Amino acid sequence: MDLKKLVPTSDVVVVELLHPSDLSPLGMTIELFAPHTKEYKKVNYELQNRRLNKMQRAKKVSLDIDVEDLEKDQIELMAKTTKSWDIEYDGENPPKLTVAKAKEIYEDAFWIRPQIEAAWADSLDFTKL
Repeated sequence: MDLKKLVPTSDVVVVELLHPSDLSPLGMTIELFAPHTKEYKKVNYELQNRRLNKMQRAKKVSLDIDVEDLEKDQIELMAKTTKSWDIEYDGENPPKLTVAKAKEIYEDAFWIRPQIEAAWADSLDFTKL
């Protein structure tokens, strides 16, 4: 097996949104940058560096991170790596894609986040057998 052939086939992950209770397709999609891309890594590094800098300023050796901060960072990561969407939200179809709007939607429609996380995890299955 040639390692060169074990590379991702796409830089984006398309999430087809499913209804949170019965998992029926909603006919809406969100396209995000995949975890291996420079766009995703840039945001991820920014968030991790911010956390490390906060700890250094506080002169704390231990890892002093609360769950609320981790959740905010995950929402920010999703918002900043959203490339496009075809969704309806609060009567807008589609709403203008901004980081602020994406954060609002990912906080309000919290059930979308696990679907995005699952799609990112599945994006690691990029090779053909």
